Amino acid sequence: PRASPQGVQDVPWPLRISAQLRASQSRIPTQRRTGAPAGPPRERARRGGRRGEARSCLGSPLGTSGDTSTSSACPVSCCSFGLASEDTKKEVKQSQDLEKSGISRKNDLDLKEIVFVIQSQSNSFHAKRAEQLKKSIFKQAADLTQELPSVLLLHQLAKQEGAWTILPLLPHFSVTYSRNSSWIFFCEEETRIQIPKLLGTLSRYDPSKEWFLGKALHDEESTIIHHYAFSENPTVFKYPDFAAGWALSIPLVNKLTKRLKSESLKSDFTIDLKHEIALYIWDKGGGPPLTPVPEFCTDDVDFYCATTFHSFLPLCGKPVKKEDIFVAVKTCKKFHGDRIPIVKQTWESQASLIEYYSDYSENSIPTVDLGIPNTDRGHCGKTFAILERFLNRSQDKTAWLVIVDDDTLISISRLQHLLSCYDSGEPVFLGERYGYGLGTGGYSYITGGGGMVFSREAIRRLLASKCRCYSNDAPDDMVLGMCFSGLGIPVTHSPLFHQARPVDYPKDYLSHQVPISFHKHWNIDPVKVYFTWLAPTEEAKARQETQKGFREEL
Repeated sequence: PRASPQGVQDVPWPLRISAQLRASQSRIPTQRRTGAPAGPPRERARRGGRRGEARSCLGSPLGTSGDTSTSSACPVSCCSFGLASEDTKKEVKQSQDLEKSGISRKNDLDLKEIVFVIQSQSNSFHAKRAEQLKKSIFKQAADLTQELPSVLLLHQLAKQEGAWTILPLLPHFSVTYSRNSSWIFFCEEETRIQIPKLLGTLSRYDPSKEWFLGKALHDEESTIIHHYAFSENPTVFKYPDFAAGWALSIPLVNKLTKRLKSESLKSDFTIDLKHEIALYIWDKGGGPPLTPVPEFCTDDVDFYCATTFHSFLPLCGKPVKKEDIFVAVKTCKKFHGDRIPIVKQTWESQASLIEYYSDYSENSIPTVDLGIPNTDRGHCGKTFAILERFLNRSQDKTAWLVIVDDDTLISISRLQHLLSCYDSGEPVFLGERYGYGLGTGGYSYITGGGGMVFSREAIRRLLASKCRCYSNDAPDDMVLGMCFSGLGIPVTHSPLFHQARPVDYPKDYLSHQVPISFHKHWNIDPVKVYFTWLAPTEEAKARQETQKGFREEL
């Protein structure tokens, strides 16, 4: 076996455990990991092997060996609506050539043979956006004088915690729709669909065969969020960009249903759903790989696109005032000298209300000592102390609390826009969603490194419940996930928060985002990353030369 990439020994335990499981799913050997403890999260935590991905004071790197410079990524300001790549144009020509040659036969397809599944969420803002997309699909169907198709909202399909992971719902799709349908088409709330073009696109594929269709993404280097899978050649494995829509033929849905009935889903961590679904379908070569479909798009620059993605930063009225957002930075004494200066050099000036919580009081920053001893990992005691301090300030009725690590890079101005779409009077727990054990009754949680956003009402209900840490060094984000799950308060996912660095995500994926946060300083220049990806326009102007280089490379 090849040597492990630098820093793997310090990889957070959920990802180490998942990496070992993933290693058996790849024919290309993954890197060797060390010391992945067994047992349930609580027991593993006691033995000191718990997740540290979201912690600010562990000091373990989140990254891989090799080139991790940010020059491999594009700034969102210059590429959100970039032109289609030459590869995509070649795919279109090849697809058209196949059709002309008769190899790709046309299949008569009625709209009612497509079951649309919108990957919606129960939060009122997201549910409303999903309903609007549903109405658009119905209107287009009526304009075509076709029978209305089935349009399902994911959050309404099942009450179990893991419905958003799709796979647990496949048996329902198989039983309900296999007789009269040909395709299950999945899309996000902001996916825009041109029904006539979608019908034309899907009609090229024989619905009696097993098809997994989508816009293909691939890793440019092995990354921790995919457990260093396919480390010899990360570009070889393709997975779908959910924003462009993706489709499963009914024969494939039926095959996957049989497999799910014969072997239950492993109690594993859900980190990046689109990659993990592709791995499950591929099944170590026993199932189909993703077939790239050039008509599934995330931009709107070519006539052939059947789908596009509404790429924008949500704004529902006026942005939330800075004074309505309190920012809590978790830190500790050993990082006062290297991480806190980065915060002050980048995004601190955007925050009207900010405090640094540490195990040591230092007036020059200044930091607040909460009286909680520092722990090498977890930080649950510190996080709950922050929550109680926020809620118990009787004179302070700030609507929102954001908890970040000292190596989180975040745009407060973009967060102000995003939060305008949420009601602080509702229990909102917002950020990048992960899952633990969702196939066996587990829970979802907001991963801490990208930032955890709480409405005051969410904190009030949490602390009233008496749900607390089982130890000061328990994994805070996972404990919060368990608590909110027990209260029946779903976490709200936003892909604009990121647990890792820009280099850990495909360029095509980031190109249709206006990101709010990234995490970790490992093998990057964090100041450069901030001004490339997150700085407000007026700050970015001072860095035009830096961004110019990125645009030219793209």
